[in-house]
Amino acid sequence: MIKLMHRMGQSIFLRLESMLNVVFGSALNPFYYLGGITYLMFWIVIVSGFYIFAFYDTGVEDAFSSVEYITKEQWYMGGVVRSLHRYASDGMILFGVLHMLRYFAFDRYRNFRWFSWYTGIALLWLTYIAGINGYWL
Repeated sequence: MIKLMHRMGQSIFLRLESMLNVVFGSALNPFYYLGGITYLMFWIVIVSGFYIFAFYDTGVEDAFSSVEYITKEQWYMGGVVRSLHRYASDGMILFGVLHMLRYFAFDRYRNFRWFSWYTGIALLWLTYIAGINGYWL
């Protein structure tokens, strides 16, 4: 069953990679850099999160008004940074899941890569938890 999943995943990823090689070329194919793109999105989320946190009030009664201030009164920079934070968070999840699926499909999680695989799974769950907490804020 696992071998069938590996073969199906490999065929899907190889087809997608060949289509993207036509568009971007083999040197700039984004499927070859999924881990790096995820890491870039992580740092965009961190930097934009610090900016948002500087103007965010964590009080129960003041949280909504501080988000409204960031979005409306600080319209250009606050709105752009808030949108960047949200879409980079979504991109981080998307590219992280694609990265893990690609490594699973090409059977690159065994032998000496087992530690990276398990820490990646733990990081993915921690990212989900952080995303839920960020949404609640």
